[in-house]
Amino acid sequence: MNRLAALLLLALSAGMAWPATPDAGSEPLVNVEIKDGVIHTKAEVVIPASTREVWDVLTDFENLPRYISSVSSSKVLARNGNVLRVAQTGKAGFGPFTFEFKTVRELTLTPFDKFESRFLEGNMKRMDSTTRLESDAGLTRIHYVAEAVPDTALPLGLARSTVESGTREHYKEMTGEVLRRKGIAAAR
Repeated sequence: MNRLAALLLLALSAGMAWPATPDAGSEPLVNVEIKDGVIHTKAEVVIPASTREVWDVLTDFENLPRYISSVSSSKVLARNGNVLRVAQTGKAGFGPFTFEFKTVRELTLTPFDKFESRFLEGNMKRMDSTTRLESDAGLTRIHYVAEAVPDTALPLGLARSTVESGTREHYKEMTGEVLRRKGIAAAR
């Protein structure tokens, strides 16, 4: 079973509707469902770049604040082979509602295929995610799946819109940075 089919099966089994697969350059697809206090997020975006070009931006943790507007600081605290400990702070919001986040996560990198993130500490109760990259004829498809339990007073009804818009903006900004770097590389 290919990855896309597996993700679709996962989405259907979880009761999450999923629209058609995005094309290169289209808006990131984001689906957020809240069940029993857990926020389930799926996102998919197609970027007209190699997996290496996309990987280099996704894993440039020290420079994330330069191109991801919701991230104020991002620092690699420790590195042991392909396992990193990363601390981040930032602000997320939707309309008049905002909240600051502070996390320390352990990331296990499998270059240029995926990275898994496990929440260690901060102002979430739990957050685990997997980001996978899939190459297809000069395009890279990013599949992102996360489960989070917030530690905030933000009503979960508002959390859905906040997470959807924040995730969509995150991947739009990430795509912009990949294309910016790719343009710089092509100009050389």
